[in-house]
Amino acid sequence: MEKETSCINSRAIIEYARHFNNGEISFLLGDLDPAIDALADPEKYLCDPNNWISCTIASILYKRARLIFNDEGVAFKIAKHSIENTALGYGQRILIKSFWSYKRALRNVQKLNDKWNRNKRVELVVFEGNRSIIRLHWNPQMNSSKDICLYNKGAYTFFPAVWGGKPLDVKEVCCYFEGAPYCEYHLKFPVRNRWHEIISRFFTSRSVLEETIEEMETDKRVIDEKYEEVNRLNEKLYKKYNEVNYLNDELKQKVNQLQAIHNTGKAILSVLDLDQLLAIIMNTLSNICKVDRSIIMLIDKQEEYLVYLYGIGISEDTRENIKDYKIPLDRVNNILVRVINKGHSEYIPDVGNSNLKKENELLKKADFSAVYVVPLTTGSRVIGVIAADAVKGNEISRETRETLEVFAPQIAIAIANAALYQELQEQMEELKQSQALLSRADKLSYLGNMAARLAHEIKNPMWAIQTFIRMVPENLHDKEFMGAYYNIALEETNRVNDLIMELLDLVKTKETKFELYDIHDLINKMVLLVSPQSKEKDIEIKTRFDSNIREILLDSEKMKQVILNILVNGIEAVPERGLIEIITRRHNGSPNSDKVIVEIKDNGKGIPADMINHIFDPYFTTKHKSDLHSGAGLGLFVSHKNIEEHGGWRMAGYAIPDHV
Repeated sequence: MEKETSCINSRAIIEYARHFNNGEISFLLGDLDPAIDALADPEKYLCDPNNWISCTIASILYKRARLIFNDEGVAFKIAKHSIENTALGYGQRILIKSFWSYKRALRNVQKLNDKWNRNKRVELVVFEGNRSIIRLHWNPQMNSSKDICLYNKGAYTFFPAVWGGKPLDVKEVCCYFEGAPYCEYHLKFPVRNRWHEIISRFFTSRSVLEETIEEMETDKRVIDEKYEEVNRLNEKLYKKYNEVNYLNDELKQKVNQLQAIHNTGKAILSVLDLDQLLAIIMNTLSNICKVDRSIIMLIDKQEEYLVYLYGIGISEDTRENIKDYKIPLDRVNNILVRVINKGHSEYIPDVGNSNLKKENELLKKADFSAVYVVPLTTGSRVIGVIAADAVKGNEISRETRETLEVFAPQIAIAIANAALYQELQEQMEELKQSQALLSRADKLSYLGNMAARLAHEIKNPMWAIQTFIRMVPENLHDKEFMGAYYNIALEETNRVNDLIMELLDLVKTKETKFELYDIHDLINKMVLLVSPQSKEKDIEIKTRFDSNIREILLDSEKMKQVILNILVNGIEAVPERGLIEIITRRHNGSPNSDKVIVEIKDNGKGIPADMINHIFDPYFTTKHKSDLHSGAGLGLFVSHKNIEEHGGWRMAGYAIPDHV
């Protein structure tokens, strides 16, 4: 509950209701605030001027008063009654009277307000002659209401009564609760009040002294009552303390133990490595659960056996003896299997005198003196058990058994998570191996396909060269033959050489080196390089560059290869007197984008729709021979690879640079 207004205000409401409603005030109390409703005497709290309540509670009290008295102006009347009667309180009357006059009190109105309210700031705007203007600036964070405003208006109207004066003439010219920025009151003082004020000064000191003494006597009685009440409460608390202190040490130990289990539980649930997890679990069993020896056994994947997983407090020889120990799940008379089937813990305080089979291999090898078996359960499924031995041959205490019961489900979840993680890791490793095999098979397939294509491409020129060589002896002196076939052989040799060079470009891994370079200068150089071929076909190459794009990061050699390949393909595809356009722009048209688009388009017939998705495949080509660039369809494949190295992507069949 917020402390926003003094209980002097709630006291005024209660005093008014008691006076004018035959002492009945129950309609005001109840369901106000959980903190007040829980008090043994809410009325006493609300009538103590030293206490504070929220504006919400004050507004509720005023609303209830309006309803019971069926009077919308009851808050104004409550203010009048509180000033004219004792509801104002001795301390408050003394404080106000000590200012000697209502005019002097007005000059200190903010100080007076701060004593009993935090819901507003009071501003004295005008103070001259027999009039003044006051503004109330309400705190919008507090739930004040029109009733509280009306109460304040009544207080300003009747507070001269403290000095025996007549009420002031108070008019509210604007109201915060009706949409104004503040409440503004215009106050006019009667002339008669001045005489009361002068006379009051002669009696103020004595009056204040008498009322102070009376208040002190009242406070003394209140203090005595509260002292007696506190004393009674102390006696009750002391008695309770003695009762609680008896169990305190045990309770502290239990709380510390549960806190340790909670913290350890959170820790083990975050560990996914099974070996590390088991070490933490067993360390916890030893330190927190006070278990000397214990083993964990889990159901195997085929759900046929209980198998040993981990243990502490047993010798290395014993661990070696039992690590391969298996218990069939159909052996229903075995205590471990019985716990698995029932899902409930079992405790054997004295193994030597129990009905357990002494020839049981696990009992003989582990040499248990007392045993407590707890199921490891995740959800409704039991995945294994923990078997704990007594501490130093004694029985296992009830506290240890209870702690194990609390801790076991967390252990089960952690082990299940770790096992699942281990299984996923194994599956991921298998998947990686499968992917490696698939990748290898894919590479072998690709290499086989490339070798077949390469053999096909080289076979024809080699056949032409071989034919020429065979015919040379018979036509050695035939100049026409030698000239014609010599040119054919040379051309085919160059073709094979170009094919091999493109293949080397494809397979060699040249590191991409980025540096600042003028992209427009690079494009102009490539346009100049192909100008003989473009002029031969009377093809116009237009450029439209974004002036805001200058030097950008790129590998100039690889980007030249890209631009040249696309221009050469364009010149081949465009008919005579055709057009090729080269456009640069920022991505999405944003001047702040770090991505640049280089667009090369022509008015050729284009690529058939059924081929568009294959133009970047190696050895794919729609032509067999070019006067400009002979090869086997590796140009666009290499270009696409270069663009990807620049962070580019494909768009409309082409690769678009990312930061070039």
